[in-house]
Amino acid sequence: MNPARIMGLEHYGLDVGCHADLVVLQAKDPIEAIRLRATRLFVVRRGEVIAETPERAATLSIEGRPPKVDPAAYAPRES
Repeated sequence: MNPARIMGLEHYGLDVGCHADLVVLQAKDPIEAIRLRATRLFVVRRGEVIAETPERAATLSIEGRPPKVDPAAYAPRES
């Protein structure tokens, strides 16, 4: 929130009365959002959805594997 204050933006932050501007990404964490170039599922401006994209799923044709895979579900696991 400090960058918003430096830029002189009003009504910024997570308080009642602030603008509800946000982007919902198809990723389980910030690292995966960058690594996968995550799909923007929703773009919300002033509390209203202004853009919507269907979830991305890979289609597999490999015997014994699921037919559809959510890329965000196949993130590397921590050791």
